[in-house]
Amino acid sequence: MIDLVFLLLIFFMVSSTLITYRKDPNVKIPVASDGKVPGNVRNRIILNVYEDGTVKRDSGEAISLEQVETLMRAEKEADPRVKLHVRADRVAAHAKVKEVIDASARGGVVNVIFSTYITDH
Repeated sequence: MIDLVFLLLIFFMVSSTLITYRKDPNVKIPVASDGKVPGNVRNRIILNVYEDGTVKRDSGEAISLEQVETLMRAEKEADPRVKLHVRADRVAAHAKVKEVIDASARGGVVNVIFSTYITDH
């Protein structure tokens, strides 16, 4: 019986890590007092926007704005519920973040989620 309990514990520990996404520690996301913790991380394309304006996928691969548009178009065809998840550095230029969102919109993905840290105040 105890073996079964341990197996279930291991199963849930392993499967719980599958629902999260990779977070690049080099992107220092902003703080927001009204942020909300997402319940579902599926159907998201995560793009990191760095302080210097570089855009990378969650895998670490650098990506141009044209590639963002192409990627979003392909992902939208595969799953119409796909969303863009932007993890922008807190000191990244807003113009660069807007360019990424515009490229996503040209690719057909208009739902955007921004990563923020949540504060108690």
